[in-house]
Amino acid sequence: MILAPPLRFRFHPDDHAEYGDAWTTYDEAALVRLPARELADIEREIGMSVRSMIGRSRQGFANADLAQTWVARRLADPDVRPFAEWNPMVLLVDWEELPAPAGDVDPPEPPSSPAPSEE
Repeated sequence: MILAPPLRFRFHPDDHAEYGDAWTTYDEAALVRLPARELADIEREIGMSVRSMIGRSRQGFANADLAQTWVARRLADPDVRPFAEWNPMVLLVDWEELPAPAGDVDPPEPPSSPAPSEE
């Protein structure tokens, strides 16, 4: 399975009172690295497999987008409300790539051999 890079999302302003206005990170790599029983608990809660959620979200299914927002919040806060009570307007969620961390740029590599001297 090819994993998507981490994304962040924020709920529509009409959902801020219920779900907050902060950005939340959705990271497939972190999700698939969970122990099997924790993944099974998530799958029971959302009513589909994690693989199905990932695939369906890439096809634009609202139930998968709903599950992704809940899963991301659950990974950030295990005490998030039950999925059965989770009902934001998922087609109006703002999704974007995570900004690159400041100063996280590799310096250029030095030359592997000294430059020839000019004589």
